[in-house]
Amino acid sequence: MPLELPAPLTPETLRRRFDPADVPFETSETAAECLESVLGQNRAKEALDFGLAMRNMDYHVFVAGPQRTGKTHLVRTFLEKVAAEGNPPDDWVYVHNFAQPDEPLALRLPPGHGKELARDMEKLLEVLLAKIPALFESEDYARGKEAMAAQFKRKRSEIFEALDGQAREQGYVLKFEPTGIMVAPAGENDEPLPESALREMSDEEREELRQKSDVIQAKVTESLRAVSALEKELNADLEENDRKMVMGAVGHLLGELAQKYAGLKRVLAYLEQVQQDVVEHYDRFQKKEAPQMPFPMPMDKPDFKEYKVNVFVDNSATEGAPVVVESNPTFPNLFGRIERQAQFGALVTDFTLLKAGALHKANGGYLVLPMLELLRLWLPWEGLKRALKDREVLMEDVMEQLGYMITRSLKPQPVPLDLKVVLVGETQLYHLLYAYDHQFPKLFKVRAQMSEHMEWAEQEVDDFISHLCILGRKHELLPLHRTAVARLIERGAVLAGDRERLTLRLSDLEDVVKESNFIALKNQHQSIDGEDVAAAVYQRQRRSSMIEERMREAITRGFINVASEGQQVGQVNGLAVYDLGDYAFGKASRISASVGLGKEGVTTVDREADLSGPFHNKGVLIIGGFLRERFAQKGPLTLTASLVFEQSYGMIDGDSASLAEVLALMSQLSGLPLRQDLAITGSMDQQGRAQAIGGVNLKVEGFFRLCEERGLTGAQGVVIPTANVKNLMLHPDIVAAAGEGKFSVRAVDTVDQAMEIFMGKPAGERNKQGNFPRGSINYLAEQELGKFRQAIKAMAGKDKED
Repeated sequence: MPLELPAPLTPETLRRRFDPADVPFETSETAAECLESVLGQNRAKEALDFGLAMRNMDYHVFVAGPQRTGKTHLVRTFLEKVAAEGNPPDDWVYVHNFAQPDEPLALRLPPGHGKELARDMEKLLEVLLAKIPALFESEDYARGKEAMAAQFKRKRSEIFEALDGQAREQGYVLKFEPTGIMVAPAGENDEPLPESALREMSDEEREELRQKSDVIQAKVTESLRAVSALEKELNADLEENDRKMVMGAVGHLLGELAQKYAGLKRVLAYLEQVQQDVVEHYDRFQKKEAPQMPFPMPMDKPDFKEYKVNVFVDNSATEGAPVVVESNPTFPNLFGRIERQAQFGALVTDFTLLKAGALHKANGGYLVLPMLELLRLWLPWEGLKRALKDREVLMEDVMEQLGYMITRSLKPQPVPLDLKVVLVGETQLYHLLYAYDHQFPKLFKVRAQMSEHMEWAEQEVDDFISHLCILGRKHELLPLHRTAVARLIERGAVLAGDRERLTLRLSDLEDVVKESNFIALKNQHQSIDGEDVAAAVYQRQRRSSMIEERMREAITRGFINVASEGQQVGQVNGLAVYDLGDYAFGKASRISASVGLGKEGVTTVDREADLSGPFHNKGVLIIGGFLRERFAQKGPLTLTASLVFEQSYGMIDGDSASLAEVLALMSQLSGLPLRQDLAITGSMDQQGRAQAIGGVNLKVEGFFRLCEERGLTGAQGVVIPTANVKNLMLHPDIVAAAGEGKFSVRAVDTVDQAMEIFMGKPAGERNKQGNFPRGSINYLAEQELGKFRQAIKAMAGKDKED
């Protein structure tokens, strides 16, 4: 009875095609206008929508997904739409703190008012610099000052006249000198008594003069104190008059500003401090003449920085809520920086040198950060968590954060924080942070998980076509012809590795479109057609496929032994995928098996040589379980079997060679040869059911290219698990060869079907008596195992006799 082998898969099954006629335009130039949106990712968009709508500051978002799935593009596009519906946040300015100059004040103003306040303060300063000196140069001021001075002189004269009268009554005269007031006895013509006259006086007369002198000296001291008090009163009156004049001149100016910024309590308090400081230090505004020096020296003029305004965050031109994407999240870029400037050999700073960081700019909106870059330096990540927890942004010097001594710096008032932070990173990074950073799950409670693919269905295809059109217009490319669109849709399925899915690794697809545009321009095409896309894909592969070609060349030249025709016992062609990062390809490998007496079961040379990974080891253990389940029902397995990937010198992992390894073992046990013009891939369970594996398209193409180079015979092909048929998006060359009967792909559900294809005999099933049909593959294998068992028994009996 002839075997009923699985039929080769039809060309339609090997690759899903998209009919260009189903594209709704001839070229994308005539396509309807499409609004830019995020392709697919409905689950991630729902999570983002929830996380952004939750105004609680603990509900920040982590967008997780594989690389090149457009995570940042998704976030930016989604946030721009959400932000457009929001209101611009307030401005923030830093001003001088007159009470504590090292701690600048942070003031909050409505959008656009920060610049206005800065302009108003500049105008105020200009007016003060012009008006205050003019006050002190006016005639009214001079007359008032002269009147006060004249009044002082009059009172001083009255004091000295009274003093002089008292001295004369006592017979003394006063002599006013630069060093003070001299008291002397009066002689003729009210002149001081000569020294000769004093010597001629008796002791009693001189004592009387001394006593009178002491009285007069006390009066002099009392009068000088009165004059000093008058001088102080005059100076106080002059200063008070100056202040009143300055207050009268600037009070209405600051009053106008106070009316303009009414309702902003902190701004009003600042303006009041400005007024007090101007009145208190009005002399700084007066014009001063340069001192006479033997050589010219620049005057140290006041810069009046304390009256300036540092517009820290300006949202005057912001439409909607801000969206800030910080690709380099260093500590200064996130939290702002305190800049310094050189002055007389030293680095100095002030509040005008404070620069905003991404947190300040995004305040009231949304901040997007790449998680991996954020973790490269631990300070930004720790600072971000602290800011989100405290709900404020504290600006500090990064060196101070590290514990180093720094020059005198500022401690600006912190800015209250109200924003949503969206972190972008890979899924593995999310799980690591969730497990090892106890603050992370408290702050980032929403995960937006990105998908790698979407369904190949009608609506999804429409969205895919719309995305391609937007892509072309965005980058100003040639129009896409419908044949190009069809090929790009198929390319999307190839990248997804699934005939029922389309890739969402949009950056890969975008690169193909750009390279297709380059080829179309080079060929002077008016639009990008399907051939341009095919050429772009071919050239991409050719640029990266040198290692693949060298390895295949090593096989065709006989350096590596892989057969593609004939039959061989215990030897089969397995398939593996080599992933180089930017390029992956399939390659055939010779797997061989040897069997003999023993009780060690199934082992692998690769495992013994520490060249086998845990998943491959697991697959070998499953093979041992399969053999026991099938052949150890009547007695123990007395078998030592060895499996090996021939001429393999690197690490092997994965269980996709399980079917091939079982075939090699069963061939050795049954003595039946295996076809060498076929290759097989697939894993299995302990009951012998074939299971799906990854990289099926690469594996099939790898063996096809080897056979193609040696010459297709029509008998060559690949056997895969039936579960992988849904993944088939094979190269058009393979599909064409299959259509011409030069190459085949078969799908199997069980190990038995694979054995029948490779050995050309029925596998056989146990009958009611528990026996396999005579001559079947399983029968022959069981007979061989029975011989091993008998040989072991005979050896054991002989040992007992000895």
